[in-house]
Amino acid sequence: MPRTILRPLALLILTIGAVLATALALPAGIASAHNTLLSSDPADGAALSVAPSQITWMFDKAVPLETMTVTLIDAAGARSELSGSTHGAAGDSQVVTPLPPLQPGPVSVRWRLVGADGHPITGRVDFTITASAVVVTTPLPTTETTPAAVDGSSIDQSDGSYSTSSLARWVLRYASYLAIMAIVGVLLTSAYVWAGAGNHTMLQRILSRSLIATAALGFVQLLVVASDVSGKAPWSSFGSIDAATTTDAGMAFAIRIVLALSMWLVLFHARIVHSEIYWTAVTLPGLALLGTWAFAGHARSMRWPAVGVVTDVAHHAAAAAWIAGLAIVGWVLIPKTPPDALVPAVRRFSRVAAISVAVLVGTGLVQTVRLDGSPLNLLDGDHGRYLFAKVVVLAVMLGIANANRRRVEHRLADPTTLERDLGGLRRAVVTEFAIGLVIVGITAAMVVSPPSAGTETGAPTNANSVHILHNVVTIPERPTR
Repeated sequence: MPRTILRPLALLILTIGAVLATALALPAGIASAHNTLLSSDPADGAALSVAPSQITWMFDKAVPLETMTVTLIDAAGARSELSGSTHGAAGDSQVVTPLPPLQPGPVSVRWRLVGADGHPITGRVDFTITASAVVVTTPLPTTETTPAAVDGSSIDQSDGSYSTSSLARWVLRYASYLAIMAIVGVLLTSAYVWAGAGNHTMLQRILSRSLIATAALGFVQLLVVASDVSGKAPWSSFGSIDAATTTDAGMAFAIRIVLALSMWLVLFHARIVHSEIYWTAVTLPGLALLGTWAFAGHARSMRWPAVGVVTDVAHHAAAAAWIAGLAIVGWVLIPKTPPDALVPAVRRFSRVAAISVAVLVGTGLVQTVRLDGSPLNLLDGDHGRYLFAKVVVLAVMLGIANANRRRVEHRLADPTTLERDLGGLRRAVVTEFAIGLVIVGITAAMVVSPPSAGTETGAPTNANSVHILHNVVTIPERPTR
């Protein structure tokens, strides 16, 4: 095996080991992302004879105060953004929020926070005050009050926060997947399949634009997390970027921006001549880019985080090698390469694709057990149903890939039929690539859906606690009191 291939392979093994060690070293509490309100004081639905001066929230996981906002809607329908929340005596999973003096009538207190994986979560506690408010002697934080809709004794049920639509989030994730897969795919193809890929003009242009797009998309996604923290539109949430980076997802997006720009400078402005230095300079940040996927999704935020991070990096690396490699073979290698270079390169890609498929299947099984508990749970939630659809589409893709492999092994060796077979091979490769794009789209949808394993059975939950994930929440109307 050439030394130019041994070097990135060795770096791959070392980097995966480093990622595993880092994931094991991180505190276990950070790994749990999907927070749930267990109880509150006052409790939801309570009728109080004395107005409380504070509300105490008890969550099942630690709450980053930087990402938590609390909104009060009083009996008159006035909306106030409350500040001054602190962790309680029970630890970081308990939050105490001071309340202003309250008048008799129905009151709603809405909470909103962003989990470590970037998923916004919201809920509310409603209670009724049946007597006059007590006099509060301690000064309360300044609140910003705005009118809210009132209908008799009922109160406005919206939380008043901006939420980026699920479609916009899906588009951002899908575009990011494609850009990073193009980067990693071009590099892997150049290392293992076709040495000329790195010097091809069109592929260099794609690589450069994909790096810039990755940085730009990462910045927009970071603003979306900041928007989830602030409750304002992304373009008005620059001041919440620091709070956004306290989450795994926000930090992953920030790191992604730095990595993409660094790789762009190294690849197109550093002019590295020595091949080993070149591969060291691009392999490590390339693998780190794949790692940002793991930390921005469910791989780091659910159970078995060390296993999740490593398998996620391997899964997406294999997908990039296969799907991006298909694009290069179909659009560049077959139509623009002479037969003496084409046949060996296509055969090398066939072997790389076979290894990629094995890695995809193996890591996919691990992630299924880790995120959904059992294949029998696949149809119990949106995440499992997306995964089931991904498996079905992947099976179709594997059938086409197997036909392509037979074509490569049995037909390209005969120079008399080579030209005739190339057209059919290219059409099959393009079809396989198109199906791969569908799989990437399904994967982007899976990230915004909570896995079955994220819902802990037997744990008490607040009826109004909702994982809004990536859409506007519509909380059902409560009965008029």
